[in-house]
This record gives sequence, structure tokens and C-alpha cells, in this order.
Amino acid sequence: MFADLGVPTLDLDKLGHAALTHDDVKAKLIQAFGTSILDSDKIQRSELAKLAFASQENTHALNQIMHPTIQQLEQLWRKKQTAPYAIIEASVLIESGGVERMHGLIVVMCSQAIRERRLIARSTHNQEQIQTIIKRQCSDAQRLEFADYVLDNEADLQSLAAQVKALHQKLSCTTENTRY
Repeated sequence: MFADLGVPTLDLDKLGHAALTHDDVKAKLIQAFGTSILDSDKIQRSELAKLAFASQENTHALNQIMHPTIQQLEQLWRKKQTAPYAIIEASVLIESGGVERMHGLIVVMCSQAIRERRLIARSTHNQEQIQTIIKRQCSDAQRLEFADYVLDNEADLQSLAAQVKALHQKLSCTTENTRY
């Protein structure tokens, strides 16, 4: 929705997907998780996710491999930005320590039941896998503790769009000298 308003946006999950094609990342992932994550010499994300979220240690190993490359790609993107502000979307920004790199944090909140229902509808993960992933993420209380702005995503998209537009107007007026 911010992108539709002309705000430069970066999805760190998509950067993570791109990082999977880097030879050094791929080699480290194979070393950590084995060749079962490969399909025709390409990282199979669903298999990697199944192994990576099987334990806290595996999740940590995945993060140790992926986050440095994602952060490098993020920095390259940031250097190109000239808008008053930009949005970096990340599902585990707080857990990864990435919130320290941000000038502000927008948290989009909804109940866990709605979150699970939406994740099941748009992914190949089943409910058990999704609950395991959610357990590896920070709590809603932690999200709110770090939040500079909170958007309520319990209702329909029109309600969320109205909140996004109002926040965009506020940020556009108050961020004339934002550094990237």
C-alpha cells in the first residue's frame, strides 16, 4: 500500500529469496542442512524452511547464514534512495536485530488466529508448520514495545489502506531530512 503511494519499498523476504542464488550462501546452506534442500541444483525453499524451523538451533543457523547477505543487499538498495522516507518490510526485523538499522518501526497487528488463517491461504505450509514459525518469532508485546507506529489489520483492506494513507501523510511531512 505504501508502494502504491509512491514510497520506495523493499521486501527483505524477497532479498532472502535472491540471496539463495548466491554461490557462497548456497554452499553454507548445503553444509548446514544437507543436499536434501536441493532440487536440480537449486535451493528448494519449502524443504529448507521445514528443516530450518524444526528447531531453534536450525533457525539460528539459517539466520547466521542469510542475514549478512540480506543486510548487504539492503545497504545497496538504501544508498540509491532519495525519497523523504522508504519502507523496509521484514517479518523478523526485531528478532534479527535489524530494528537497530531503522529510523522508525511500523508494526502491523492482527490476532494470531487471523495471522494463521492468512498465512495458510497464501503459503504451502500447513497449520502446524505455521504455528512453529510463529513460535520462533517475537511476541506481539515485543512488537508493540519496539513500535513507533501501529497499524491495525484486524478488519478489511479498506480500513488498513486508510491507516496507511494517514501515516504516509504524517511521515511525508515530518521526514524531510531522513538518512538512509
